[in-house]
Amino acid sequence: MKLGMKRLAVVAALGVTSAALAVSPAFAKSDISIQATPHTAHAGHVVKVRGQGGDDAEQYTMLVIQERSGKPGHWGHWHAVTRSFNGAARANVKVTHTGELQFRSVLYSTDKHHHHPKTDRTSTPVAVHVVR
Repeated sequence: MKLGMKRLAVVAALGVTSAALAVSPAFAKSDISIQATPHTAHAGHVVKVRGQGGDDAEQYTMLVIQERSGKPGHWGHWHAVTRSFNGAARANVKVTHTGELQFRSVLYSTDKHHHHPKTDRTSTPVAVHVVR
């Protein structure tokens, strides 16, 4: 009789646990990152930039790596270096001027034809110092 009560308690506990999991909300995962190497480059050399991003809640996305140059307080506008529709983008950027470059990844959600982009998330910029 004691064995039957233990089985009943185990079955009841499993039933309550599975019911609790069924009503818990599902969370979509979203992430974005950017890397640039080297962190200090000589003018005329190439900086390798890699960006990654994705959002499980969006069916169609576009990842864009953007660049701007200048210095704090006097930055230029962001402009696109490359884009990707598979969530991973790479670019080799030849640096031409001394100073500082910044790169960031921007993830856009789009329709199935990649029209009408809406900004989903933006990475924090990474800086590359350019010397002579």
